[in-house]
Amino acid sequence: MQAELIPVKTWAERVFGDEAPHRNTLRSWVTMGKISPQPIQVGRRYFVEPSARYIDPTAEKIRRLTNGR
Repeated sequence: MQAELIPVKTWAERVFGDEAPHRNTLRSWVTMGKISPQPIQVGRRYFVEPSARYIDPTAEKIRRLTNGR
């Protein structure tokens, strides 16, 4: 069973409120893998699970290396 999906723009508004990033930034985050789980493209729009979170792959890698995990 697949979870409910919402547009990436709606997700950003929920997570960041009035400080939601511009749509170009959101598209960049999608292509760079900075939203987990990865959004799904349907037509020209991207959809994501409401529980998705922003991650910085570089910071995550550094954290794993320093914590040994």
